[in-house]
Amino acid sequence: MRDLKDIVVYYRVSTKRQGESGLGLEAQRTYVKHFYSQEPIKEFVETVSGKEITNRPMLLEAIKLCKQRNATLVVAKVDRLSRTTEQALQIYAELEERLESCDMPNLDKFSLTLFMAIADRERQLISLRTKAALDEKRKIHGEWRKPSEAFRSGKASPAGIVAIKGKAKSNLNNRKAQALVKSLRDFQNLTWREIADELNKGAFKTSKGGTFQATQAMRLYKSAQ
Repeated sequence: MRDLKDIVVYYRVSTKRQGESGLGLEAQRTYVKHFYSQEPIKEFVETVSGKEITNRPMLLEAIKLCKQRNATLVVAKVDRLSRTTEQALQIYAELEERLESCDMPNLDKFSLTLFMAIADRERQLISLRTKAALDEKRKIHGEWRKPSEAFRSGKASPAGIVAIKGKAKSNLNNRKAQALVKSLRDFQNLTWREIADELNKGAFKTSKGGTFQATQAMRLYKSAQ
């Protein structure tokens, strides 16, 4: 646990779907509760992209409250605060260094600058790699993301559409289960049997529609790595 102090907690999820499902948000709450035993003065939750500070009213309110109460702003991961080095340092300075992140012990200006600069660079490289891969695929296949004639004409099999939707729903549930398993194992150190029980209590089902056993919980955890 980190030292007791007045804290304000800021959570951010990038998409409306994440905000509604709790996927991402609950993981952030788990991180914060693991490192901080005290109740925060207030929690702020925002569902928006992290690109600009100006379009995040909850973050601005959190910063304002920290100034008023001389409190420390806490985030689960520093990328929930900002996606750019300049913005992160701006917030750090505005809060007079009263900023902490669960993924960065002993956060200071140097470590924040270094971490954000590396993250910035990695995002640029990912963008370049993705664009290069898409350009290469277009050269070979043309506009490969065009819908099939069956979908354009409305003649696609209704059963096929139902199956696709069912698979998408199953994948979403699987991701939720993986996030829960990872949280219970990494931060609460539950046994595989205990984790399986928690999955069953949460009405999660295996791919075959059955209840979870310890071995299946372990496999789900490994697949999330």
